[in-house]
Amino acid sequence: MPRSPSRDLSDRYIGRRGYFRSPDVFRRARRALTAIALIGAGVWAAVDVAKPAQRVQYAHSHGQLADVHAAFDNNCEACHKAHKVSLNPLDAFRARDRWHDLTCEKCHAGPPHHASSNKEAQAFHDRCSNCHHDHNGRLNSLVRLADKDCNWCHGELNRYHDADRSLTAARGEAPYANKVTNFVTDHPEFRSLDTTKSPRTLTFSHAVHMSPGQAYSADGKEAMTVARLRELGGAAAVARFATGQPDNAKVQLACASCHALDAGAGSPELDKVKATLTKGAPADALFPPRAEGAYFLPVNFEAHCRSCHPLSAPEAVAESGGKKYAVPRFEVAHRKQPADLAAELKAGYLKGLSDGGHPALARPPELGGKLDPQQPLAPPTLGQTAERLTADAEANLFGSAGSCAKCHTVAAGAGGARPKIAAVPDRTVWLRHATFNHASHRGATCATCHPGTAAAFVSPVEANKPEPVQILGLNTCRACHAPVGTVVKLPDGAEVAGGGARHNCTDCHRYHNGDNPLQGRGAAARESGAPLSLKQWLTGSTQKE
Repeated sequence: MPRSPSRDLSDRYIGRRGYFRSPDVFRRARRALTAIALIGAGVWAAVDVAKPAQRVQYAHSHGQLADVHAAFDNNCEACHKAHKVSLNPLDAFRARDRWHDLTCEKCHAGPPHHASSNKEAQAFHDRCSNCHHDHNGRLNSLVRLADKDCNWCHGELNRYHDADRSLTAARGEAPYANKVTNFVTDHPEFRSLDTTKSPRTLTFSHAVHMSPGQAYSADGKEAMTVARLRELGGAAAVARFATGQPDNAKVQLACASCHALDAGAGSPELDKVKATLTKGAPADALFPPRAEGAYFLPVNFEAHCRSCHPLSAPEAVAESGGKKYAVPRFEVAHRKQPADLAAELKAGYLKGLSDGGHPALARPPELGGKLDPQQPLAPPTLGQTAERLTADAEANLFGSAGSCAKCHTVAAGAGGARPKIAAVPDRTVWLRHATFNHASHRGATCATCHPGTAAAFVSPVEANKPEPVQILGLNTCRACHAPVGTVVKLPDGAEVAGGGARHNCTDCHRYHNGDNPLQGRGAAARESGAPLSLKQWLTGSTQKE
């Protein structure tokens, strides 16, 4: 029988029948790695037992918590929901998902993101960790989010907020943009600057009011001097707008004369008011602290306009018995419609006639004894006289060239009814769907973002027209808030390179309770429903002690 070829092949191992027991480089490496893994696991377990205070930070955590959560570094249960031991092997692949189940609501009320979001968007926002990411170091911010967190909805808003368009249409507003992913590339123009559906009803010229003496020309005789200001507004007006200036000096206003930041710290003038109103009581008990300067305090007639433009009924003269009785000017209330102001005007003229000794108030002398019949009194004419003076005053105040019409839009009454003053839209906050902190931008001049507000001599015709919105649009912001080198075209046609300032979504926009943008962090909607004790807060337990 011939010899099998396989016998010849096996001859190469003659004398080496135990070759498979000889370790090669791969076997040695495998054994070494196994030993290292066993030793490492043993050291890890030993450190876990010997130094429990360090194990969360260095052994089981992705990194340090933010400063605001530093007290929970060694206590995962303070934020993460506890999960029971599971024998399902597939749960090993869902560990990351379970770690995203947090208990933020124990400390944070968490108002809704948008009430108009659909179920899919609400489910996304119900899990706080989808947007707020901790374990990124002590200096990490939990509220300044990356644009990608906002783009989950705003990259395709119609899909997640179908109701938004119907809501804005019902309010007469332009619909939200369906896709906004970056401030520089596809952010729409600010909607609130469009006044076509809410026209301005107040006539005001910044150019005139910023000129010396608020005059139309450099040598205008109508210029407001310190002496004239004292005559109209008294010593308090001079102390506020022209301190230390001679009587013949022209009053020069500044932006801060009317626009004051709500800085919270107060001012010497405010402190004097506090002292007067509180009468020795702690001022903070009646005047709570305000915001940090994000917005300006509202401009109002009493605080800023009345000093130079006192609202008063015109002086009048009544004639009786060949004699004239003058009624001097008297102040009337602001913010009243003509129909509501008529009674106040009549009462003022009645008082003036009474103080002037009008004969209609004099009682005729008694004739004969007390039992004799009295002579009938003359028909009273005082009320009729006051009504006539009131009608003249209304024409003076509310006529086409009247005092109120110099600033307000006055609509003529239909069918003999009194005229009506058009309401002034609330424009204290223009960007109602975003935040803008004037204190952070105080390094730039006001005219940088508000053109046409600097001093200039203009004609009375131009000065008595409603001003356009003196707030520049989107590209003015992009001049600073855009990547370095980005070409930005300004409203005047000039091109500048982006300044590189931050331009994330959350730098300007709120997200929680976005349907109520003026509701700050300290509002009741943000308060925790069941505040925790110190021990509960540190341990993450909500059980009563």
